[in-house]
Amino acid sequence: MKKFILIIIMVLASCSQGISVDNGDWSGTINANSEESKIVEKLAAAYVNGNFEIANEYLADDAVHLVNGVEFTNEEWVAGYKQDQEVFDNIKHNDANITTMYYNNGKIFTNHWLTWTGNSKISGEANTIHYYGYWEWKDGKIIATGAYMDTQWYFNEIGKYLETK
Repeated sequence: MKKFILIIIMVLASCSQGISVDNGDWSGTINANSEESKIVEKLAAAYVNGNFEIANEYLADDAVHLVNGVEFTNEEWVAGYKQDQEVFDNIKHNDANITTMYYNNGKIFTNHWLTWTGNSKISGEANTIHYYGYWEWKDGKIIATGAYMDTQWYFNEIGKYLETK
């Protein structure tokens, strides 16, 4: 019996070797299958399919949206993504990775990486843009988003589109 207990202790010790739990405020747990991750997957699909207005049901009234540091209201943000359907064809999100982080300080962020591809309806050019975005949650609502990507070609094509209006 002593050998059995010793073996169990050794197995448990070897299994936990090198693993430590960080209790820092900005540490926590990550979940790719959370409700928040599933909602972001749904919103990404809605964007690609041209019905991004469904985002409104998940947004806090005073949510803040940043694209490369430029701030947008809910209405501007949703309208901008909807406008993409007028400017670009064949929009796709490739290699998407969506995970939600539950921080020890109570904050919840869903991280979203992808490679955007699309063809400009204005110039006919195709392009690929690497994207990182975050979605911050509070009380089941999105209170902030941020997007980081190379927008030079993207905004150039939108500018050409707006000139035709």
